[in-house]
Amino acid sequence: MKRIDMKTFILMGIWIVIIGVAVRDCLGSPLNVPSPQSDSIKTMIAVRVQNPPKIDGKLDDPCWKLAIPTSDFIQMDPEEGKPATEQTIVRVVYDEDNLYFGIECLDSRPDKVVARLVPRDSNFWPGDLISIALDTFHDHQNCFVFQVNPLGIQRDLRSEGDGRWGWSGTDVAWDGLWWSKGRVTDKGWTVEIAIPFKTLRFPRKKEQIWGVNIQRYQSSKKEDSDWSFISRDDGGVIKVSKAGHLLGLEEITPGLHLELLPYGTTRQTRKPEESRWERDAGLDFKYALTSNLVLDATLNPDFAHIEADEERINLTRFELFYREKRPFFMERSELFTPMNLFYSRRIINPKFGAKFTGKLGDWGLGFLTAVDKEAGPDPTYAVLRLQKDILKNSSIGILAVGKQKTEEDYSRALGTDLDLRWERTTAHLELAKSFNHEITKDDWRALVRVRRFTDRFSIGSELEELRPEFNVEATGYYPHDPHVGERRLNGWLGLRFYPKKFGIRRIGYYPRIYTVKRTDDPKWGWYWVNSLELQQENFNGIWFNHQNFHLRWQGKSYYGQTLGLSYDIQGQG
Repeated sequence: MKRIDMKTFILMGIWIVIIGVAVRDCLGSPLNVPSPQSDSIKTMIAVRVQNPPKIDGKLDDPCWKLAIPTSDFIQMDPEEGKPATEQTIVRVVYDEDNLYFGIECLDSRPDKVVARLVPRDSNFWPGDLISIALDTFHDHQNCFVFQVNPLGIQRDLRSEGDGRWGWSGTDVAWDGLWWSKGRVTDKGWTVEIAIPFKTLRFPRKKEQIWGVNIQRYQSSKKEDSDWSFISRDDGGVIKVSKAGHLLGLEEITPGLHLELLPYGTTRQTRKPEESRWERDAGLDFKYALTSNLVLDATLNPDFAHIEADEERINLTRFELFYREKRPFFMERSELFTPMNLFYSRRIINPKFGAKFTGKLGDWGLGFLTAVDKEAGPDPTYAVLRLQKDILKNSSIGILAVGKQKTEEDYSRALGTDLDLRWERTTAHLELAKSFNHEITKDDWRALVRVRRFTDRFSIGSELEELRPEFNVEATGYYPHDPHVGERRLNGWLGLRFYPKKFGIRRIGYYPRIYTVKRTDDPKWGWYWVNSLELQQENFNGIWFNHQNFHLRWQGKSYYGQTLGLSYDIQGQG
């Protein structure tokens, strides 16, 4: 009988535990999505006013006296489930054009309020913060998020899938038009916010019911609290299935949602022997066909104002990944990025592009096409994404990507993905195949990942098979050695304890193992990581890391281990 080594035994155990928990969830635990009839759902009332507030952060306008205040925030951290230690009072009014929030954040130590002066859409951490999530279609899945600090500085984004991908899965490229002003007072801080209805998308009907939640972060106490309670397991305010209801909105309209951004430039070059004029022009266009279907187009776009890529030194044999910064490609980019089959930076200098995104019922839709001014024949790119919501909080989708230069010079890829989600268990499946004019077989990739997670315990594993001729480098980003396949089997565990003794808030232990076998090598390589976290009551943290590896390259083994110690100030890396 073939001997089972320790790494295989551990990974088998992880898979058995996760599959067992998933089966239990499937058979015995319904998806925890609150229904509109639930008595536990909190309600916030918006009052219609004739004279709207002046957005100055003072909360002294007469209309605020007509508002119905709501408070009673509940802690998510550090004392999960207990009332917030400081009061947060929220008032909501509206008129024909805008929705207004007046929020008073009381603080018994107002001198400890942290108001960071940062650019718009920057990270406010570790400063004080208010986050407002609006589920305008009331589908318990998608929301707009508006964040503001005590200085009134803004950050906004969109989230889909009930926050199933966490904050890293949000559309931070979305920029809405709204106004805010904050003030630090002798009682804490206040903020006034005006959100135009034309900035939002919502169904056209007389009476609206929206999902709403508000989260406050108090820096001096490192306290996260929510108006509608969210547990640590739920993750954050983007978990809109746990939101309350915003009522009272009547006879409002989302507006036309038409944007035209033309530009024109001219330049003169003068030399002793000649003088030459150069002119250029372009147009960006956006139009909401319905409340949830949007058409974007760009003609000869000008990206001169885009921030340049940072300089990086590449010490690997693979190309570096650069994040997208061009607005046309950034907004709703999450639709096109599953499986890494499409990497928008492959389109270097588009002379034309069009994008259609949105949702029809349970179907998510996305189509993008662009013609690139690349050297030689201008290649045409096309991307099609279809995604179907299933089982209340799961989805299945397909993604097709293509690049065509000539009839015989093309690169295409087709993939499908399945996301299954139960109470605290997720399963993810990917299957993709590439099509190139030179390759006809052994050109596919498959991945399966299962994960069980709570705040105190998480466990997961994934298996990936990459065949030697899988190649999406013309359209996507998946670096690997040419004509070499890989099989990967990985597992991870997370354990957290909250002793609240000896000045320690949390102890975390996170072991991980990564194994890989290449098709040009009969032996496996592996990489083992052990991480221990000690987080103090002031949220400063100490990290101990031990890494042990046995890597394989060109038939040879390379062994080693490292030890690391780091100190994390106020929870920042």
